[in-house]
Amino acid sequence: MQALLDYALDRLSAERGSSGVTCKICGGDAQLFDVVDFKKCCNPTLYPDGLAGVPVFYRCCRTCRFIFTTFFDGFTSDQWRSHVYNDEYAAVDPEYIEIRPRRNASEVESLLLGNQASTIALDYGGGNGMTAMLLRKKGWTYDAYDPFGFCDVEPERIGKYNFCSAFEVFEHSPDPISTLSEILRMTSPERLMIFVGTGVHDSEVRLDNRLAWWYAAPRNGHVSLYSRRALQLLGRRFGLGYVSVSRGTHLLLRGITRREALFSLVRSKILQKVRRLR
Repeated sequence: MQALLDYALDRLSAERGSSGVTCKICGGDAQLFDVVDFKKCCNPTLYPDGLAGVPVFYRCCRTCRFIFTTFFDGFTSDQWRSHVYNDEYAAVDPEYIEIRPRRNASEVESLLLGNQASTIALDYGGGNGMTAMLLRKKGWTYDAYDPFGFCDVEPERIGKYNFCSAFEVFEHSPDPISTLSEILRMTSPERLMIFVGTGVHDSEVRLDNRLAWWYAAPRNGHVSLYSRRALQLLGRRFGLGYVSVSRGTHLLLRGITRREALFSLVRSKILQKVRRLR
C-alpha cells in the first residue's frame, strides 16, 4: 500500500496547487465534499477488511450534484489492474463473475422483449462477456466490449449497434464524457438506446451523512456518483434524451423520443405478462 499512499500524497499536492476543480460533467464549481479510505467497498459495513490508510477525497458539484474523486485521474492501466481490478476484486464484488451477468441478461431481455429481430446490441464494459454470451444463446445479436476484460466485437458492426447496455460502467469511469463519447463512436449515429445501469444518490447522500452511502466505494472502483440531473446533463452534451426508469436504470436516447421509449417499456411488460400466462 505504500506505493498507493505515495500516489495519493502526490495527487493531494497537485490538487492543492491548482486554482480550482470544476465538475467533470457541467463545469460547475466542485468543492471538497468528504474523504473516505481507499478500502471502502460496496458493503453495508463499509470496511469489512479494515482500512488501508490511503485517503480518497470526493467533490460535489453545486450545480448538478455530480460527486466524484480525482484520485484515479492519473491511474495507468497497470495501476487499475494492480490496485482495483486485481485477484482480490471478486472478494469485494462477489456477483461480478456470474450472478450479475445472469441478472443483467434477464433485465435486457425483459426490456427489449419483442424487438429481437431489429436489435443489434453491444454490452459496453461487459466484464467477462457472460451477459452477451447468454443473450446470444437465446438468439440475440449481442457483442461485448470491456477495456479491462473480454472483447468479441465484430468490426463490421461498429457504427451499427442500435442498443448498448452499460451495466455498472459509468460509476467506474473517471471521465464520464470520454466514456460516453467512446460508446457513441461504436454505436449507430441514428436510432440508439443506451441502457445505463448505475445507482443515483438522490435522497441517499445528504450533508448529515455525507458519503456513508455504501455505493461510494473506491475499492470497487466507484469513482463517479450521479444524480439524475447529472446523468441528464451528461446525455444533453451529446444531444441525447434522458429517461429515468428507476433508481438504478436509466436510458439515453438518440432518434427515439421519450414517449417511444416509455411505450416500449410498457409493451415489454405486457408481453412478459402474456408469456407468464402462457
